[in-house]
Amino acid sequence: MALGWLDIAVVGTYFVAIVAVGLWFGRRERSTYDYFLGAKQQHWLVVGLSIIATEVSALTFINVPADSFQGDWTYLQMYAGAFLGRVLIVLLLLPAFYGGAVTTVYEYLGQRFGPWTRTTASLMFFASRIIGSGIRLLAASLAITVVFGWRLEWVVLGAAAVAIAYTTFGGIKAIIWTDALQAVIFVGGGVAVLVFLFLSIPGTCLEDLSTAYRAGKLHTFTWSWNLNNEKVFWVLLISSTVQNLAALGVDQDLTQRMLTCPDLRRGQRSLMFNAVMGLPIVCLFLLIGTLISVYYRTQPSLSLPLHVLEHSDRVFPHFIAHALPSGYGLKGLLIAGIFAASMSSLDSALGALSSTAVTDFYRPFMAWRSRHAKTRSAQAKAGAMKELRLARLFTFLFGLLLALVALSFAGHDRLLWEVFKWVGLIFGAMLGVFLLGVTTRTHGHDRVNTTAMLSSVAILVAIKFYQEHTSTVYIAWPWWIVIGTAWTYGIAACFSGRHGRRR
Repeated sequence: MALGWLDIAVVGTYFVAIVAVGLWFGRRERSTYDYFLGAKQQHWLVVGLSIIATEVSALTFINVPADSFQGDWTYLQMYAGAFLGRVLIVLLLLPAFYGGAVTTVYEYLGQRFGPWTRTTASLMFFASRIIGSGIRLLAASLAITVVFGWRLEWVVLGAAAVAIAYTTFGGIKAIIWTDALQAVIFVGGGVAVLVFLFLSIPGTCLEDLSTAYRAGKLHTFTWSWNLNNEKVFWVLLISSTVQNLAALGVDQDLTQRMLTCPDLRRGQRSLMFNAVMGLPIVCLFLLIGTLISVYYRTQPSLSLPLHVLEHSDRVFPHFIAHALPSGYGLKGLLIAGIFAASMSSLDSALGALSSTAVTDFYRPFMAWRSRHAKTRSAQAKAGAMKELRLARLFTFLFGLLLALVALSFAGHDRLLWEVFKWVGLIFGAMLGVFLLGVTTRTHGHDRVNTTAMLSSVAILVAIKFYQEHTSTVYIAWPWWIVIGTAWTYGIAACFSGRHGRRR
């Protein structure tokens, strides 16, 4: 693929700006309080933009256009549940987290129930985040390989290396500010390519949309009472509400940046800003996929190669590489957008995994050890000095692990829905115990909670693998997270034990 000097300049400027922003805002890290929480001095608007960058990621930038190119706008049905889920987080979960003055959301579970619940939820977070972020990294890396023809292994390692560099140095402040910049870049790139499509397709904008409508490409809502149809509105509404309540409420990856705001009110404001901005962004990328299908339908001289048609996730990258003009900066902006989508999801995962490893495993272990040591004060001082170095080491190691996970999923297609299926196996168990904590005062037993969570995951894994080998019983994947949440909440609510902080 040929790039003009202006395209190269745009991509080069992007990398320089990202590294500079990460180093500038991440300087003067003196403790894990700075490294994990940004000293609780981050502006709610910047936090809201960073949440957009992490949530949108490569799966929206690459796979949502692929979904609407191949099908229609069914994916948009999930937004109603996404908005409702955010409202529930604002009302239920954020007050509990701020009330407990926690560094990670799993620290709240330790306050409310005890160490077994906290440790189990933390381990489940590791499993869900490592798989989910690895797939997101793969999605962006595949797009880059389609554009440039580079080897996938080198793209994954290269993108991971850049994100590891500024995240390891700057912590959460570097993550928030680089993600805010990256959100502006890939949304701006989406707007630019949308304008190009409207100008390139014969006819007016309304005629282009009419063509897509007649072809059934704008179909959005599916109304039916078949609850095993994974594209029915009612199914996706319920599933998406629970999914978003879990993804933004009990997943340290996204919740961590809300906790960097000075107070609860501004933390809530950052999430509601994200909720309002989510709809136009999703519609933007759905419309891009729809118009790409119209573009190729109205250009008889152009056709997509068979290997691209067989793997719809490659449609948008192929369009960027072969349809956009070179030398005007547009292609460079879209390539920068792909890199931005890749690193915005990766850097936040590294920060969340590192903060959980230190806060929910290293600190409790050192606290237990100090109770049996003769020189407690000296060990505590040494431990405090080591925490920041240890946090950076964890960031580096988790970056390598995510790169390996990304390469292990290289043979999968339609990665957008693959993520929803995998995290649905785990998120329900986590969400159930969090909801139990914030909605009850006396229910929940530390060890019973662990049993309920593990049994929830076991049941859903059994359902998944059973359905892959037989057709006698089928439960659509949107219900998995709902079943997991209800099972965990119901079992754990039958018992009571030590009761800690509720809010």
